[in-house]
Amino acid sequence: MFRYLDLKIELGSLFRLLPAVFLIHDLEEILTVKEFWRENREEIPLPPSIKERLEVTTGEMALAVACMSAASVAASGMAARSPRSGVGPDLFAAVAAVRFFNAFVHLAQTLLLRRYTPGVVTALAVSFPSSLYALLRLRSENLLAERSLPRWFVVGALLHGPVVVGAQAFGRALARLLHVGSS
Repeated sequence: MFRYLDLKIELGSLFRLLPAVFLIHDLEEILTVKEFWRENREEIPLPPSIKERLEVTTGEMALAVACMSAASVAASGMAARSPRSGVGPDLFAAVAAVRFFNAFVHLAQTLLLRRYTPGVVTALAVSFPSSLYALLRLRSENLLAERSLPRWFVVGALLHGPVVVGAQAFGRALARLLHVGSS
């Protein structure tokens, strides 16, 4: 199947398309996060202080997603402009690796809580296969070193937490600054 996609999708198109694909996943999270927290806050097995830092409103989530989307678009644009040189392909690979790892985080949350969690459907159906394909495609185009895929998976795991926490902090701060409601 990946061979078929390689023939149909130009590398530049892949770079430009992936942020839109990730936005599908982000929209699921935005649309479901408020209700999830309202219905499940007491069931989440974390100390209240951690829950308070993790819980986000729809507005905060939308602003956090905007932050991550801007970074994704910037990395994709850099990679599309100079796919064979510069840092663009590496930044694009980092974004894809974080999104790849994010699918496992969503799966783990769902298994731990034994219920739907925001973003799990599109994380597994959209983000996981598209980010895996992106990393494999970069490798097949010789834009990643031959044996570097395991390292990129580790990069995704290491960057995931700081990226998510940073984006949520940005979203929360910007929501306060802009007086975005608590919806």
